[in-house]
Amino acid sequence: MLRRYIDGEEVELDPNAARVSKLTDRMIVHAEEGSYSAVAVRTGDKVHVSYKGHVYVVESAKPRARAGSAAGSGELRAPMPGQIVDVLVKQGDSVTKGQKVLVLEAMKTQQPFTAPFDGKVEKLTVAMGQQVGDGEVLAVIVAG
Repeated sequence: MLRRYIDGEEVELDPNAARVSKLTDRMIVHAEEGSYSAVAVRTGDKVHVSYKGHVYVVESAKPRARAGSAAGSGELRAPMPGQIVDVLVKQGDSVTKGQKVLVLEAMKTQQPFTAPFDGKVEKLTVAMGQQVGDGEVLAVIVAG
């Protein structure tokens, strides 16, 4: 078992839980429930992993104190520069946890962003075809 911090929370990872195939621009994770594409980008001592519609920050060192994770705040942020290829909601729409909100294409891979919880789209800052930068806020979901 490996101990790592994912989104600031210590977890144990089982390296035998899934098989990973590495491709030129992404990884394919083969798990019991199926195979999924993942993209990992290293930034200093952190690795940002986009997997199954969520972006996770993985660290081996103890995480620094912070106000709150992006998912907990309802902010959907670009994990890397890319282009918005689909927007499935409008500002003011109600969304349910796991509902696809938008899709970012980065490094030849489409990364869907889903609602982290049931709520309402308070802010939508992107449109289809728009280029976005690393860390840019794409949408904000508020609980409710």
